Amino acid sequence: MTRIGIIIDSTRPGRNGAAVTQWVYEVAKQRTANEFRLVDLIDYKLAHLDEVYPPARQGPTELDK
Repeated sequence: MTRIGIIIDSTRPGRNGAAVTQWVYEVAKQRTANEFRLVDLIDYKLAHLDEVYPPARQGPTELDK
């Protein structure tokens, strides 16, 4: 049996990826040929992923107000 990790990749405050990843996981686990597991990067100490804004934005924009 193949094990597949479905990764919640955002660790930023207010992240939306968790809801999408949970939906993907619920659909995927209906398949019985593979084993699926949720992997949430917030559970791992990754200091470079804790920015409020993506580095390319360099801070808030008018759209954030």
